[in-house]
This record gives sequence, structure tokens and C-alpha cells, in this order.
Amino acid sequence: MASLVVNRCLPLLLRLSGVLLSTCARGAEPDSALALFRAIDERLSYMEEVGLYKTKNQIPIEDLERERIVLLDAKNLAASQGLDPETMETFFTAQINAAKAIQYRYRANLLIQEIPTKTVDLQADIRPALDQLGSDIIRLFAVLLSNDHLLNERDRDLFLATVQRNLLTDADKQALYGAMLEVKLAR
Repeated sequence: MASLVVNRCLPLLLRLSGVLLSTCARGAEPDSALALFRAIDERLSYMEEVGLYKTKNQIPIEDLERERIVLLDAKNLAASQGLDPETMETFFTAQINAAKAIQYRYRANLLIQEIPTKTVDLQADIRPALDQLGSDIIRLFAVLLSNDHLLNERDRDLFLATVQRNLLTDADKQALYGAMLEVKLAR
């Protein structure tokens, strides 16, 4: 299972590290916004697998203790990257809500179709990938904002075109992007 995470995440991590290095060398350009949007899309791409794991193991979709940990970690990393922790918490809350929406919709779909036999391991495989992507997202926000690239309405179309997860509605995407507009540097 660890090889599944490596096979899935390594190409993304290589792309992100390349984008981060080139962005730092050139200043923030649209590439860094695109890298951020792709990282968000990649993180959301795991949500059907999370939903499958929770369904097979009869675990509720909502896990408030895990959400608390994710939000605290995001705020701490945001502060260390020079970002306002409260606005990052707002964004991560929106991202968690989008993730739960995908999981609930996927679980509903499983009521009328055969549950896949695919084996997934939330603790060993999926969570480490999600944690890494969460960290990457925060770092990409820091790169954008430290180079005076505030997300704006012009970036919205690129975001909507990039984040294409199945079971994510336009309203979910708009709410997520709205929270992204709130992320700021620390004062």
C-alpha cells in the first residue's frame, strides 16, 4: 500500500517542487496559482477512496477530532510560513467541507451500486498523502502571497477549470474559492 501512495504522489510532488523552485527564481507567475489549484484538486481526488474506506469500515464521514487536528496543523504551518493562521483555518474548513461533501455523495452512490473490492488503508496510505498535500497547499499559498500575487476574480476561471473532481458541485467550488480569496499574509 505504501507503494500506492508513492506511485500516486511522487509525480505530483516532483511537479510541485519544480514549480516552487522555478516560481521562487522568477517571482510568482500564473504557474504558482496553477500549482496551488492542482494541489487542491489532487487532495480532493482522494475523497472517494476515503469515503470507500469509511463505508467498508462503517466509520462516520464526519470526524471532528481529525478535523481539529488538521485545522491546528494547518494554522501552525501557516504561521511558520508567514500566513495569517485564521484565514488559513477558514480555507481549510472550506476544503474539509468540500471533502466531506464528496464523501457523502460517494457513500450515497454506493447504496445503489456494488461496493468496489479495492483495498484502501486510510491510516497507512491515504492520510500521509493528504497531510503532505495539505502542507504543499500552505507552502504554495505562501509563495503566491509573498510575491504579491493575491488571488482574485481573474484566477477564478483557472481554478474552476483545474478543480474537476467528480461529485464536487459548482457551489462547492465557489465556496472553496471564496475561502481562498480570504487567505492573507500575517501582519
